[in-house]
Amino acid sequence: MTQYAFLFGNHPTLSLAELLSFLANHKIPYGKYEMLNDILIIDIQKSPNYIAQLQNELGGVIKIFAVKADFKGKIYELEKILTLDKLMKEFFAQKEHKINFGISVYSDPDPTYAEMTWLNNFAYSIKRRLKDDYSIRYIEDRSSRLSSVQVERNRLIDTGAEIALIRDRDHYYVGKTLSVQDYASYSERDWDKPSPDAKSGMLPPKLAQILLNLARGSRTKVIYDPFCGSGIVLQEALLLDLNIYGSDIAEDAIKNTINNLDWFIKLKKLPKLNLQTHIKEADATKTKWEKLNSAETAIVTEPYLGPPLKKILFGRDAEQTAKELGELYFNFFKNLQKNFPAVKRIGMVFPIFKTRDGLRYIEVLDQIKQLGYTPKQVLAKELIKKDASISKRGGFLYSRPDQLVIRELFFFEKK
Repeated sequence: MTQYAFLFGNHPTLSLAELLSFLANHKIPYGKYEMLNDILIIDIQKSPNYIAQLQNELGGVIKIFAVKADFKGKIYELEKILTLDKLMKEFFAQKEHKINFGISVYSDPDPTYAEMTWLNNFAYSIKRRLKDDYSIRYIEDRSSRLSSVQVERNRLIDTGAEIALIRDRDHYYVGKTLSVQDYASYSERDWDKPSPDAKSGMLPPKLAQILLNLARGSRTKVIYDPFCGSGIVLQEALLLDLNIYGSDIAEDAIKNTINNLDWFIKLKKLPKLNLQTHIKEADATKTKWEKLNSAETAIVTEPYLGPPLKKILFGRDAEQTAKELGELYFNFFKNLQKNFPAVKRIGMVFPIFKTRDGLRYIEVLDQIKQLGYTPKQVLAKELIKKDASISKRGGFLYSRPDQLVIRELFFFEKK
């Protein structure tokens, strides 16, 4: 097996669950792993070229590194590891004798000023020793980490390398960056679609990808979103080469979804699709769609999360909204039990409301369990014990500090 490192985004526990689910669904063998803050070190039985291609399918992964060496001691030991011979053979990808390179340190706490000064001096010494034979440029930044934007714009992956030092106390992993998240593509998919709809929740494409990777199984071929809004889940499912179907109770949502998906299919040059036969107006608590009633179908959705909020709610106001949404969600699962009994996997977002009296949950999980739908334990209990990104009910939490509604993610399996 080859050792890799995955840099996760702002929700590392959720991203870990996504990656492990993805590997299991695609039957990719992997071995031991360990989490170092926001980085996962893991052994995977696949080539670096294969692993690099996974970047665009994983919403929670910011960068992927191939681990080339490791050592114990001080950062200054790097000089013995990164010899010119090793750099030229295993790190730098030359094109017409041009090399661009940078060094990032992933450590908690951050490296000291003295360590960063030594590291920059070491990098400039590499540059001096190679400048007679190569056009070489060292990309330096005030922080200890280069961003994905810096790596991409300076073409470090194709013309040299981002060298990653990942520190766990006195243990260092030395990695080479294989891929970085395509920030421009995510921005385009999020903000450039022709028919956005703020009322439908504005689900981020990265989160839609994570939901899909966690909800689907190895048999999943079809994704159905019964609260499709403006079509974010469906567009991301298309990128994962899945068949899509969607419905929504609002006529405008159906028009927006069809318009957005038509734009997206042309943008990504995907196979043409008769969207009118895949997207329809329907009430998610009553609809019946016979051909989707299959174990090959997974339901992935963000239902209505309540009215847009401009200020924090009083407890009694949140109570009424939570009660109404609870009825909607429970009736949705009752309809699944009746009209989609063969569907075994459901990924779904629940809202948690911040109020002046604390957090207000939608209390329907027990009723949903009685219908035969059990929340799936994605990660081992010892990994999520006392994890602040896991709710008291076991759901994954996804939010920004300024948001008044927290997303709580659940993945149900039908008995």
